[in-house]
Amino acid sequence: MRDRNRELFLCGGTQSSGSTLISWCFLQRNDMNGVLDADNDLLIDIPTHWGSPFTWYKTTISCFRMSELMAHYEDAGWHVHPLLVVRDVRQVWASLCQKSYGRNGITAEDPPLRLRLRRFKEDWELFRLKGWPTVRHEGFVADPEHVLANVCERLSIPWDEAMKTWPKERGKIASTKHGNQTFRETRGQGLLQTVRPTSNRLQPGAIPIADLNWLEDEFAEFNQANGYPMRAAVDRTIPNGNDRAIPNFELTRRHKWEIRRKPIRWFMHSIGIRQQTGESPAAVRVP
Repeated sequence: MRDRNRELFLCGGTQSSGSTLISWCFLQRNDMNGVLDADNDLLIDIPTHWGSPFTWYKTTISCFRMSELMAHYEDAGWHVHPLLVVRDVRQVWASLCQKSYGRNGITAEDPPLRLRLRRFKEDWELFRLKGWPTVRHEGFVADPEHVLANVCERLSIPWDEAMKTWPKERGKIASTKHGNQTFRETRGQGLLQTVRPTSNRLQPGAIPIADLNWLEDEFAEFNQANGYPMRAAVDRTIPNGNDRAIPNFELTRRHKWEIRRKPIRWFMHSIGIRQQTGESPAAVRVP
């Protein structure tokens, strides 16, 4: 007989996909508790007592693919129910460029934006192949209650009105140490008071042209399957610095850790003096 306390509902999506709002809705359920927004570079040991009886765990696809997370927690004894949140990747990229966590780095903790999105694409292809449930962000914003009810049916769990009314206080949820800042600032008294229509129009210059072209070529099948425009209606002659956003070590958290560990280097960096020794950033290691 399967242990009901080992039922894990694992939700993932790209950063800036709107997955935190969906996570909050599921954590309002009477039969569910868990993690609002997990560290994307850390695989925690999830306590079985969090669930009541179901355990929820939401993270973002960046350092790990959903397929890897599923395998890891299945190895730990969980029966995993996967859910993927999808959004137009052009909107994701444009949003990430404005966020502190949208670090276009070259480390395991802060991988390049293209690498993160390739991982998401591989997960989406797997979900499509397996017929696992997905939530399209744009459809959720347009009709949130209907979309959530449909997802519950796909996950074989009953609809819970609490997903809409949000009776739980934050302190009643097992782990809420993270969470999208935009969600925290705009959260209302319930789902319908919080969801706001968003413009899907891409602003000129929001994405470097080479990256925009790459997104539309790489995600052509994804865009077609999800009803997204194949080509964004945007002026591609407007320059935006480099034609492509180049992944950079100095954007990463590891760079900050390293220069803080070495005060002289931190001081030199703060006054604009970069390393002159010929040492490759990739060769720097944090103990």
